[in-house]
Amino acid sequence: MTKKILTSPMDMRPHEIRFAMMQAGVHQAEVARELDVSQNSVHLIIEGKAVSDRIRRKIAEKIGLDIARIWPSVYLYGGPRKPGRPYYQGRKAA
Repeated sequence: MTKKILTSPMDMRPHEIRFAMMQAGVHQAEVARELDVSQNSVHLIIEGKAVSDRIRRKIAEKIGLDIARIWPSVYLYGGPRKPGRPYYQGRKAA
């Protein structure tokens, strides 16, 4: 059984994110320590196997790229979303 990937083809690929982190001298463990999460949590976000806005924002901040450049499908176009979370475009469900 394969895990569902929560990214889109337009998003940066995991190896591109890791390369940007390497160029910026940022390690997954450093991001994890600053956010008080496990290194595996950061790894899963980079691999597209989990969703965390807080971790994504920290990664973008640390490597100096706009978050919409790394994950445009989420921050420009509004999807894909974590399963079970409704997507509202400014209106609440009736």
